[in-house]
Amino acid sequence: MNMDERNERVLIQISWGWLIRINERLYQRKSDETTEVQIHFEPTFSSTPMALPVMGLILLLVCVLASRCGPVSGLFDWLKQTQPGAPVLAPSLVPGLPEGDAQPFEMTVADEKFLAEAKNMELSTLDSCHYRVVAQLKSTCASLSEEQLAKLGVVLFNCQAEVEGRRTYPCTEDMSLKQCTVDMDSDTWNAYHIVSNRARSVCYATRQQHFRRRAELTVNALISTATSQLDAMKDLKEGQLELKDLTSASLERLLKGHSALVAQQGALWEGQEQLETSLSSNLERLGQEKALIASGQELVAQLIQGITHRMENVSEQLKDQRSEVQEGHKALLDDLAEVSGRAKDIYSKMDHSMSGFLRYQKLTAQYYMDLMGKLECMNGTLGTMLRYLDNMQRCLEERLHIIQGYLGWAGLSLAAVWTCVVHAGYFLLCAVVLTFLRCPSFSRAMLLFTVPLNAVAEVNQQPALDLPSLSMLLLTLSLGYWLAMQVLWACSQMRGKKIPSQKTLEPESHHYLHSCSPSSSTPQSSVSGRQLCNGITRMGQQCKKRAVLGQEYCHVHEGGYTSYNCL
Repeated sequence: MNMDERNERVLIQISWGWLIRINERLYQRKSDETTEVQIHFEPTFSSTPMALPVMGLILLLVCVLASRCGPVSGLFDWLKQTQPGAPVLAPSLVPGLPEGDAQPFEMTVADEKFLAEAKNMELSTLDSCHYRVVAQLKSTCASLSEEQLAKLGVVLFNCQAEVEGRRTYPCTEDMSLKQCTVDMDSDTWNAYHIVSNRARSVCYATRQQHFRRRAELTVNALISTATSQLDAMKDLKEGQLELKDLTSASLERLLKGHSALVAQQGALWEGQEQLETSLSSNLERLGQEKALIASGQELVAQLIQGITHRMENVSEQLKDQRSEVQEGHKALLDDLAEVSGRAKDIYSKMDHSMSGFLRYQKLTAQYYMDLMGKLECMNGTLGTMLRYLDNMQRCLEERLHIIQGYLGWAGLSLAAVWTCVVHAGYFLLCAVVLTFLRCPSFSRAMLLFTVPLNAVAEVNQQPALDLPSLSMLLLTLSLGYWLAMQVLWACSQMRGKKIPSQKTLEPESHHYLHSCSPSSSTPQSSVSGRQLCNGITRMGQQCKKRAVLGQEYCHVHEGGYTSYNCL
């Protein structure tokens, strides 16, 4: 070994040392998703910042090997030694391909082009060894673990060494990685490490070649099958053409025969139609003649029977009309007598009702006069009270202003207190007036609702009404409620009013006169100012319902009836 070879060997060892160190660092981040076959570490280093230095070292190593080594037959020819070759790899290390994976191929057509391509696809010894090794893998190339990948590198290294006649190192699935590489020296271990780094790429390449060969075989088989199918289609086309000619001739004959049959059938159909029309017309004529004869006989019989029935009916109707006319005259005389009696009763009732109505009108006028006198007295009393209240309010305001001045000097205000006092006094005054006038509950409810609400709004400095406006509002609501009640009463009276019978009016007229006699007490009035009913219930008590406007009785006692319960 001369100096140049030693220098080259030292340079190679240094390069291998750097590659091993870099590879150990990159093993931690190495990706198992390599899908292309590239030179050495290109798939692993393409995504790392150390890619350029590693590629430089790899190129340097390749250049040195290419310049110093002669033509080689494999990747590891530079490791050849002068001593005799190592023993051949044991059959158990690289078992052969199972017979089931063989792909036989036969050609039925002698095609020189296909035969030439088949000769070019013959596998070398190294490729067949790689094929056997990869075929034994039970998982995909991407799912191999690091230990399985290292063992695959040992087996691939054995393939290379076997082809070159070098020493091989047994490595089975049961052996550990340490047992597989324990006998390797440093140079051999470096070479194994290079092969191990590209073991996944070799696995991908072998699988792709295997797939390519199978695809080519499949395509060739498809071409052969397609050729045979084309020949069969040509034969089928010729048969179809012959069948088409025969079918067209048969169809022409069939059409001619069919047209002749159609013509004969048309002639037969026309004759049959003529026969049917003649028969149907004759039958219709016979039926019409029979029907005419029968209908004539029936009409004659019906006419005879109708004449006899009419004569009998006319005689009976004349008798009935005579008796009905006599009965009608009698009924008419009876009705006239009854109408005259009823007219007399109605006149007497109208006279009696008119006299009662006049008495009721006089009593009502007297009640209204008393009410007006009471209202005048009340008006004078209210005027006096208002003047007194005004004077008292003026005095109170003066004193309150004085007190407010003192309190304002102290930082207080009696505006809210004054508002509450004024509204409370107004509420008490209105309550006394409504109680004295016996106003309905609606007016009292409105007073109870509006006065506190107005006071709260004024205290909170919201829009509020003064006392005159509040009085006008309450008066308007009370008048509206009174008018609504009057309208409802009028409507109910128009719907529910009935004419009392004579037997009921006679005993009740005495009851009305007794109730309205001067000895009776002053009629009571309801809260709304309307008079209460003067009728007596069946329990013998005074009725508490309101009387009808202009009368002294309610709707129950108006027709002469008495109620069943005390209200």
